[in-house]
Amino acid sequence: MKKRKLSEIRSLPFSVCSAIIVALLGLGFGVLVYAQDLSDNETCMMCHVAFAWSAPENSDRPRVHNDDGTFVQQMHEMFSCTDCHKDVVEIPHRAEVERGVDCLNCHEAVPEK
Repeated sequence: MKKRKLSEIRSLPFSVCSAIIVALLGLGFGVLVYAQDLSDNETCMMCHVAFAWSAPENSDRPRVHNDDGTFVQQMHEMFSCTDCHKDVVEIPHRAEVERGVDCLNCHEAVPEK
């Protein structure tokens, strides 16, 4: 493919240049539409609304979530999912990974049942 000189590009018809600019702007704005806000729990709930909300089996930790995904402790409601699930940094996140939560990021001792 032949490279064009700047003088040749400047001579392109205005409509072609406009179409290129509009296409590039459209692509840029399209990226913004698909960006995921991980601080918004609704982003997580789009997929996780149908999941079972219970502590892992054989866990000595108390239940954190109600059946509908809300928090058992009202105090936790101000946090986003990723405040505790720090390994989730993008959507879709890694699957088939045992998710861990480090309660010691906020609590002095790990809460027990």
